[in-house]
Amino acid sequence: MYLSKMKKLLFVVVYFITFSAFAQHAIVQQITQQVSEDSLVTYVKQLSGLLPVGTETIRTRYKGTTGNTMTEEYIKQKLNSWGVAFDEVVFSGTGKNIIAKIPGRRTDRVMMMGAHFDAVGTSNPDFTVVYPGADDNASGTAALLEAVRVCAQYQFPVTLHFAFWDEEEQNLVGSKFSAPDYMNKLVGYINHDMIGWSLNNDSVVEIHTASSGHSVELAQRVINIISLYNIPLKAKLMNPGNPNTDHGAFWQNNLTAVGINEIYDGPLMNPHWHRPSDSLATMNIPYFVSVSKLGLTTLLHEAMDSLNLVGLMHQSLNDNFAVYPNPVEDVLLIDNDEAINMQINIYNMYGNLVSSFQTNTQTPVSVQELKNGIYIIEISTQEKGISRKRFMKK
Repeated sequence: MYLSKMKKLLFVVVYFITFSAFAQHAIVQQITQQVSEDSLVTYVKQLSGLLPVGTETIRTRYKGTTGNTMTEEYIKQKLNSWGVAFDEVVFSGTGKNIIAKIPGRRTDRVMMMGAHFDAVGTSNPDFTVVYPGADDNASGTAALLEAVRVCAQYQFPVTLHFAFWDEEEQNLVGSKFSAPDYMNKLVGYINHDMIGWSLNNDSVVEIHTASSGHSVELAQRVINIISLYNIPLKAKLMNPGNPNTDHGAFWQNNLTAVGINEIYDGPLMNPHWHRPSDSLATMNIPYFVSVSKLGLTTLLHEAMDSLNLVGLMHQSLNDNFAVYPNPVEDVLLIDNDEAINMQINIYNMYGNLVSSFQTNTQTPVSVQELKNGIYIIEISTQEKGISRKRFMKK
């Protein structure tokens, strides 16, 4: 938190009790159960200098230092060992984001999680004062690494991105550089910044949201997920939330994003924040593990349910046409009088594009070849932009 405050393809089947059901996904539970406390703690130890990385030790993660570069190499080595592809996004002479990518069945829809790996500290080479940055933000980085590890051999309906941000402590420089790249494809972004402090074991986790995209809806779904998956945490909704960490860069671009973290303000805030005493010894490990699991559970649940959240289901930009009959058997008619030329895309419930063509308002749309079920028809016109509707094929 910055100073101002070969893969096996698992084609997962989603079962819908009702069209708008909010139900637990067994595969999500299966994957999150693979999260290892030992792995999480080891990552923090290596990132904060308690354990070496190979023959070297990370003594600082401050921007532009050899320790910051060592951290980048450490993250890349982990991703390579799990067979996960990544992009290196250089945004300055000292800054570089690392974005790991697990392709989904749709590559044009991305569910994303991120954490910054840099830390406050000093560039002084004698390290007379060391800032381990265990909670801020080795904790979030560790949760992100573990999420990549347990997801590496799976594929989901949408693509997963895991962003390791640099130079967050210098006013979100890394995330501000990359967030605009997600303008037309982001389902939602989850941020972890400081997730290892819980005074008196109160188990309170803050969910930070804002009136940006569908952020408020996503925050409510995080709260529901805590109950749905029996995660031992108590949600505290923060609306408007604190924008001074990487989810703030997404809010600035009117994108859907939430922060999932420990208490940021007041007497319950981590007193070791931005101090040399921010070490593993001051972290609450059971709480750290629970918040790590909450972030991953949210990521995967929304990847499974992305069409119900902010994908095709709720992302209608205009409500300016009708389709009928609905339900339909063979031929779908479009009531969109003012538009002449239309690009039509039809998606199934898993977000797969099943039909794409151009037509006009006078041409009936044959759906005879579609299987029975729920679909989304997307209409794009020069006059009205993009609109979407649901219909049922019977």
